[in-house]
Amino acid sequence: MQPDSTGTLDRAADAAGRLVADGAFLGSTTEQWLQAAAAAAGGVALLWVLRRLTERRLAHLAEQTETVADDFAIELVRGIRPSLFVFVALVGIDAFIAFPSPANEAVRIVKILALVLQGFAWTNVIVAFWLGQWSRNNPQQSDRTTIAALGFGVRLALWVLLVLLALQNYGVNITTLITGLGVGGIAIALAVQNVLGDLFAALSIVLDKPFLVGDYVVVDQLEGTVEKVGLKTTRIRSLSGEQIVFSNADLLKSRIRNYAGIMGRRFLVQTTVTLGTDAGRLSVVPDIFRKAVEGQPYVTFQRSHLVGSTLAGHEFETAFVVVHPEYLVAMDARQAILLRVYSALEREGIVLAAPATALQPKRGTA
Repeated sequence: MQPDSTGTLDRAADAAGRLVADGAFLGSTTEQWLQAAAAAAGGVALLWVLRRLTERRLAHLAEQTETVADDFAIELVRGIRPSLFVFVALVGIDAFIAFPSPANEAVRIVKILALVLQGFAWTNVIVAFWLGQWSRNNPQQSDRTTIAALGFGVRLALWVLLVLLALQNYGVNITTLITGLGVGGIAIALAVQNVLGDLFAALSIVLDKPFLVGDYVVVDQLEGTVEKVGLKTTRIRSLSGEQIVFSNADLLKSRIRNYAGIMGRRFLVQTTVTLGTDAGRLSVVPDIFRKAVEGQPYVTFQRSHLVGSTLAGHEFETAFVVVHPEYLVAMDARQAILLRVYSALEREGIVLAAPATALQPKRGTA
């Protein structure tokens, strides 16, 4: 054992001697180290100057344009972190210094780590800028909780990708790691599938926009105004005042009627006049409806016809469209039209038929 130990020490001493022999350090001369230091300092200084000049130039350009591309470029430039300066310095040193195997591996690891840290910084910049633009373009859907969760999910996915790329460059076999993460992800997804279903449904609502906060919607037999779209539930205020809470996944499975984007409402009015009305008076009823409809703003007349006669009386059917998104405006127009029709019918001596009622015999009578 003693000769082997002595030989190992001698070889280590010889290696150390070679490292510092002839004025060299880590296998490179003093001149090479000075050149490497100058290259590192020059690279860092050049990057700093380019960053300052580019930022000023882009800021001046952004004031003169309304596009978001220059704003995004400014954020990327401002997102440069010290880790990128470290990477540039190491690249400058590596251009002149041939490190021995252990030191060369350490330098490579530090460079990869610096790039990963800079990648984290740019990931935060990209996600924050995208979410900020989305919030400004969709103020009604800008729920802070949903946006924060969406941003965290996107960041987490990009960070995991960067870490896996870094591990692969470090020589780690990531195939087994990815397989393990996949199996673990499936197990977690099965355990919390209801929660994940609501989360993905919330993401679908935010991105697809089947409705917005403030829209009046009808879900199956329930209706009201959307108050909030959360991560798990959507809350709707009904006409009677109570708050209706829907699971996001169940909500998207239902049939949703959104009245916020409606451009017009079509009304079909059934009118019955008494059987004793003569043909001359019956012929003026469609014209009465046409004049009543054409006298209202936002209303388009479609048709008015005598469609038949029953024991209750002569039946007329009139159709018109109110071209206005507000429900109250449409109802006001419908009311005004009916009032004008009733007044005109009264002037013409046309009597509306009473609704037919079924006479039920009293108990004990034949």
